[in-house]
Amino acid sequence: MTLHLLLSLLVAIIFIVWKCKRKAARSKMPTAQEQEQERLAERRRDTRRRKWALALADILILRNGLKTKDVTLALPIDESKRQHLAQQVKKELGLSDDPRDGTLHQQVADILQRWPAGVGKTPQGFYEQLAAQGQVRDALAFDCARTAFLTRCIAGLGWCRDEQAWLVLLLNAQRAQDCFHSWEDYATAYIRARQVWLELHQTPATVAGRDHQEVMQYLEDPLSHWRELPWNDFKIFELN
Repeated sequence: MTLHLLLSLLVAIIFIVWKCKRKAARSKMPTAQEQEQERLAERRRDTRRRKWALALADILILRNGLKTKDVTLALPIDESKRQHLAQQVKKELGLSDDPRDGTLHQQVADILQRWPAGVGKTPQGFYEQLAAQGQVRDALAFDCARTAFLTRCIAGLGWCRDEQAWLVLLLNAQRAQDCFHSWEDYATAYIRARQVWLELHQTPATVAGRDHQEVMQYLEDPLSHWRELPWNDFKIFELN
């Protein structure tokens, strides 16, 4: 009889503990409002990361008369400007002027897969000269800006899926964050590499001076993304 009572008491205790744990688990489950707030917070984080990734190309975007405010990859330009941009991008990527659609998309997919090696053609001796002068970080800054710009153009022209472009853009952004300390550090490194680029293309010195002026003005512009988005306030692939 005593054993039976003990077993009954043990069963009762186990049942009570299970009920308490179940009630506690239910109380910890987020409400619908909390779930919606978390969804919106994650969306804001994602938007900020995408905007940061695109901001690496802002100088090139502005130089080419394109918009920098949208966080999408769409390019709201008229057909004439779209055709001109397409010709310029094909030239930068080393593509034939009028490849068949299937060939174009496959060539672009191959370029995006090899993006760490650099997106777009470079003049002979560009990286060798920068390396010989100890300007490896400058070459990287130039690559980060150019990769962001050309990848956005590729997607905006409809030559690849947005998912393909965003993967490259976000990885490129993390690379830039890891290698530079600030927007100014990144921008001045880009300018130095750009000067070597222009020299190899035998571009007039006045153009190089204009590049420096553009970058400095954008760094000081209170409405620019470079002022809006702190360099290391967050990491591209970290949730915070």
